[in-house]
Amino acid sequence: MVNYKETRLLIRIAHMYYDENKTQQEIANKLGVSRPSISRLLQKAREEGIVEIKINYEGSFARLEDTLEKAFGIKEVIITPFDEEGEGLKRLLAEAAAGFLMRALKDRDIIGVSWGTTLAYVHEYLKNAPKLNVTFVPLVGGVGQTKLDVHSNQIVINLARAFGGDWQLLHAPAIVDSLNVKNTILSDKNTRQVLELAEKSCVALIGVGAPLTPHSTMLETGYFSEKELEQLKNTGAVCDLCSIFLDKEGRLCPAEINQRVIGISLEKLTKIPLVIGVAGGPDKHEAILAALKGGHLDVLITDEHTGHFLLGKN
Repeated sequence: MVNYKETRLLIRIAHMYYDENKTQQEIANKLGVSRPSISRLLQKAREEGIVEIKINYEGSFARLEDTLEKAFGIKEVIITPFDEEGEGLKRLLAEAAAGFLMRALKDRDIIGVSWGTTLAYVHEYLKNAPKLNVTFVPLVGGVGQTKLDVHSNQIVINLARAFGGDWQLLHAPAIVDSLNVKNTILSDKNTRQVLELAEKSCVALIGVGAPLTPHSTMLETGYFSEKELEQLKNTGAVCDLCSIFLDKEGRLCPAEINQRVIGISLEKLTKIPLVIGVAGGPDKHEAILAALKGGHLDVLITDEHTGHFLLGKN
């Protein structure tokens, strides 16, 4: 409890600091005390309720982001407004991903990249990206013969150009017909070297796929046979990361198709120090939840509706 004289001093210091915008040193000089004393008295003014700091959260999702970070034990959550599901939302997510990359990447980083329609937009928001000595590399091969702009190779090239960095390309499909075909492709020295570089990534930028939802990009490519689709349904696939299929708990599905992927393994992906997952919209809710439950993401970039859904499931 402070007396009247101390209260008066605290109010005067708070007025000078917050209303008159004087520095702590300027106040110290005027009152003839040390700067650390002013800092201590300002802290006391807050503790005594003389100063109440109110943060205006309008237009921000800081509270939701913080709550999700603590709930799922991840480094950072970035929430965007919810636009109507479709291109508008994907662009909002891509812009947020671009902003994160610009502050997170540093010289000599190796950045692994997956594929997807949202990631394909990220480079468009990197017009003012710093020029860095970085290398981008695909984490998985290409999917189908259509929509080539969403393939990891094209995304890698676009991102590398935006940062003035280097790139490596993976000339292989994401999923092949048999283990024999996979082994043949992996016997190629160049393919092996690219995948070995991908495993050394210190940052991964990945989409979170919901393979069996009606608007799934993977389904739209026509990449799967009816037999494969049935197998994914029967094994409970709700999520794919780098074309690796996971169940609702984020565990590897016992689907044979997982053995035929040309790309980084789930174990190696999860070991990358900073895995950034970018996805949003109602179709992706269960997939994102699975990725978080499995502990596969360090950073999540998603929309406000998805954020509230995730909070309700924790």
